[in-house]
Amino acid sequence: CSSSLSRLLLLALPRAMALRVHVVSSFTGELVFGPAYFEPPVRGSHIRARMRTQLSKAFELVHKVRVLGNQDELQMDGQEKEALLNIVFLPSFGVVTWGEAGRGGDSSAFADRIAAGVISIVANENAF
Repeated sequence: CSSSLSRLLLLALPRAMALRVHVVSSFTGELVFGPAYFEPPVRGSHIRARMRTQLSKAFELVHKVRVLGNQDELQMDGQEKEALLNIVFLPSFGVVTWGEAGRGGDSSAFADRIAAGVISIVANENAF
């Protein structure tokens, strides 16, 4: 309900006050998100929150030549009312397991921890 209210408030803003944001793929140049209107100041977390409703992949946003962090404010020059951001999709670094349950083949107890962000894998006497 609060997201509906915030959308309503954003739509009610005069276009002169709102910042229009477009996000395009760094590789293909295709529009991935937008145009969407945001009330200044616009932070990376504001854009990501709306994009996550449409995207499930991990990503970074780049504005001009720097990565836009969650707390970073979108820096605009002068009276600019439109921003073009690039999106870079990140690899998930997930792990898939199989084999005998007693020897590491059943990872259901910790599946959420190996779905993404795995940095290294260590072998034991029963697994590679």
